Amino acid sequence: MPRESTTSTHLVSAFATPDYGGETVRIGDLNGDGAPDLLYTQCVFGQRSITCLTAVTLSGEVLWQVGAPSAENTAVYGDLPVAIYDWDNDGRNEVLYIRQAYYAEPVLYDDPPAYRDYKICERALRYEGDAVMVVLDGMTGEEKYSFPIPAPADSGFLFADLTGRGRREDLVVKDEYWNMWGVSHEGRVLWHWQGSTGHCPAIADLDGDGREEVFVGYALIDHDGAVLFQKDWEGWGDGKEDPWGVPHHQDATYIVRLADGSWRLLFGNDGVHCLAVDGTELWHHPLQEAQHVVAGKYRDDSELQVAVIDRGFPRTPEGKPADLLLYDIDGREIWRRAQNPGGWCAACMDIRWCGNLREILVYKRGYQSPIAIYDGQGNVLDEIDVSDDILVNDTLYPGNYYCCRADVWGDSREEVLVFGGKGMRVHANRRPLAIPTLYNNTLYHGM
Repeated sequence: MPRESTTSTHLVSAFATPDYGGETVRIGDLNGDGAPDLLYTQCVFGQRSITCLTAVTLSGEVLWQVGAPSAENTAVYGDLPVAIYDWDNDGRNEVLYIRQAYYAEPVLYDDPPAYRDYKICERALRYEGDAVMVVLDGMTGEEKYSFPIPAPADSGFLFADLTGRGRREDLVVKDEYWNMWGVSHEGRVLWHWQGSTGHCPAIADLDGDGREEVFVGYALIDHDGAVLFQKDWEGWGDGKEDPWGVPHHQDATYIVRLADGSWRLLFGNDGVHCLAVDGTELWHHPLQEAQHVVAGKYRDDSELQVAVIDRGFPRTPEGKPADLLLYDIDGREIWRRAQNPGGWCAACMDIRWCGNLREILVYKRGYQSPIAIYDGQGNVLDEIDVSDDILVNDTLYPGNYYCCRADVWGDSREEVLVFGGKGMRVHANRRPLAIPTLYNNTLYHGM
């Protein structure tokens, strides 16, 4: 059993998710009351075939459900193509998800030993029918309309402004490792790019023309699909495939703009890399596997810093744990912190936990290890235990779970949402929020 927490956190919500729980949750107002709601997504394991969507309030009240819930479909393998967004810009959110084309000739392979005997399907040699983007009414779950997108565009998708609408009303869709498409709001395919896509692209208007570019894999793609630069990184980005048919790929992308208006493109694979917008490599640190790369203002002695997770065993020599590292934006290592044994799938994200500078949240730090929140000095501010009663133990890893952060409590700080196949826990910082001193505080408020 996890140890008793002794940190400055409090539990603001806790509920079970019988049958409909899962390891993919999206956050947004669905019932129209202005407060955040949660969208649980289930799928066929090893694919991205979504089987059930369940909308619930932050306290666990079920609002609506589409599909058939099943405790057998809680586990995920990678991201799922589902999002909450005001797609038609009418002031109310929709739910968008991809209904897959039929994998007529699926490519099945045994994933690495860490995944035991699971059969994974990342693509097919032949598809039947179209992949379809489905748009649901966020309040009811009723289908509003749908439009076809290229098969196999069945991995995660992002919203982007590719056509100069002034708002992100277009789509960047991709399969897991091979292809990416730009799709207009109306469903028209704008362009197709093929290469080593990696897990997830990053999007920003880098040239200031009112339309956004896409940093994906080892390439930068303009809004119209033109390749601005494309790298073949020796040893990992050369197009070769690993024994399971997956091209060597980047594991994380991040775009950040500096105070002088210049941009930095960050990514991780067998190291952490920082590029200029023309593709020039500004700095690089070799690592075993840089799975997460997140820029932010974590401390005030340099403009920005870069937090990186270097995954541990079995991606490193036996027994070596994962590391959390912090660099400044020029690539100087500031500190590193070893994680607990067994944390090879450790992940990090930035979090606004205390209200001013951002902190770094690290989860999956080791089997039965608590989630940790680090400050910019490398100190652990708080630890959050993962409750056994939200976990399902028949997924990829014993006691598998995920977490995210969002200001669901409305105090301008972000809470930690921890979810497994059987339940949800929302943890908040119980310290008083520091505010500027009210030094001219009088009874005469009109002064």
